[in-house]
Amino acid sequence: MTDPFQFFTASHLHDGPVYRAPQEAIDSWRKLAEEVRRELDRMGFPAAVVPGGDPRGLPPGAHIWVNTVEPFGVTLDWDPPVTSSPEYVEKVLTQDVTSGLFSYVVNASEIIVRALCEVLREAGFRVLIDHAGGQTYNYRVLAAPRFPKI
Repeated sequence: MTDPFQFFTASHLHDGPVYRAPQEAIDSWRKLAEEVRRELDRMGFPAAVVPGGDPRGLPPGAHIWVNTVEPFGVTLDWDPPVTSSPEYVEKVLTQDVTSGLFSYVVNASEIIVRALCEVLREAGFRVLIDHAGGQTYNYRVLAAPRFPKI
């Protein structure tokens, strides 16, 4: 598995608009993302690998990102079904961050994605909750289990 952190320095020193990880690293992360998806599915959590960085059209549940640019590597998030409801969409479109519904969805989603990390850790995956700044975190999966649990 390719360590995603090795690309941060190159990304910040790169002279172009966006530094992209080498294809070999991206391929290893795609493989890891599929292993994560299989494990979450096996444990009853709906999960999908985000194709090409665009989650539109994916079903609710765990979204497994293969980040070819910063933050690099495999990260998780949770998309609950309520985010498609007219009430929620209205809160987002009006940018009503004081809404009880909006804050509930954000907080509940964070609780769920942390739980997903713990499920993966229990299965033997190497995970890291990485502070990205402010109140934002990257929920990373760094490696598959060396000795998978059957």
